[in-house]
Amino acid sequence: MKYIYITLTLLILCVSLTVVKAQSSDSKEKIQAVRSETKELYPRKGKFFAYWGYNRSAYSQSNIEFKGGGYDFTIHDVRGTDAPTNPNSQYYGITTFTIPQFNFRVGYYYDDKNFLSFGFDHMRYTMAKQSTRLTGYINSGINKGTYNNAEVVVGENAEVSNSGPSIIDNLQGGFVTNFEHCDGLNDFTAEYGHLEQVWMSPNHKHALCFVGTAGIGGVVTDTDADVLGQAPRHDMEGNKKAYHLAGYSICTSLGMQFDFFKRGFFLFRVKAGYMNLPDIFTTVEAGRASQHFTYIEPMGVLGYNFAIKKHKVTHN
Repeated sequence: MKYIYITLTLLILCVSLTVVKAQSSDSKEKIQAVRSETKELYPRKGKFFAYWGYNRSAYSQSNIEFKGGGYDFTIHDVRGTDAPTNPNSQYYGITTFTIPQFNFRVGYYYDDKNFLSFGFDHMRYTMAKQSTRLTGYINSGINKGTYNNAEVVVGENAEVSNSGPSIIDNLQGGFVTNFEHCDGLNDFTAEYGHLEQVWMSPNHKHALCFVGTAGIGGVVTDTDADVLGQAPRHDMEGNKKAYHLAGYSICTSLGMQFDFFKRGFFLFRVKAGYMNLPDIFTTVEAGRASQHFTYIEPMGVLGYNFAIKKHKVTHN
């Protein structure tokens, strides 16, 4: 009986090794076939791309510190929202298509699966009317005093506000009646990206890919802030902007890209990141603000792939 068990064990081991070897060989052939097919069917190496599209965004709560002549105070756990443009002709007007929250990017594939790109996301951030806690001091004006986690109302004149009367209307106000990165929370970033192809059409003209990116950049803001009744640096009526490099950002994203007819593509991706803005312009009296927050930004874009070919020069 002992020898029977040994013989059966050896037979099972031999059969298992044969099966594993066959499966391994088959898997290698499939992987090589897929790699060969991907490289043959949708080569990207050496091509450039550009895209344009639109976004929405959501932000975490943040503390915002305000400093200027005679004041230094912080409002805590402030809620901010984006400010999308309602669907209208601005999205396709020749002179108005840059008004909504948009995305623009150009890039280069240095091999079939990897690329480098540069561009910017034109986002918006606005502070809604809300109650908050305030800490710090103000040396002059009707709100003169020292505050230690005092409950106040901010954003009284914000475009995004509560509908109708609210209990917060009874709180002390006039501190920050409006705060918004109105003409852009403009995130200029350099990104590294990687594609993993999951489908290719039989005619080799269409493909579906997962796309992942990681990037770092600088954030240029144009901020409209009404702080303690002082004149804001941004003047909407006078068309005076306050563009300024306010800080930096880091980001990552994951998306799905559909390539069609070897040239065009549609990309939907969700981007998540962190912005640190330590130097925001607020008032004409050298006022400054600082804040940092995380965000999530879904976007849909339409793009185009192209190659720059060198023309050979022939000599007679």
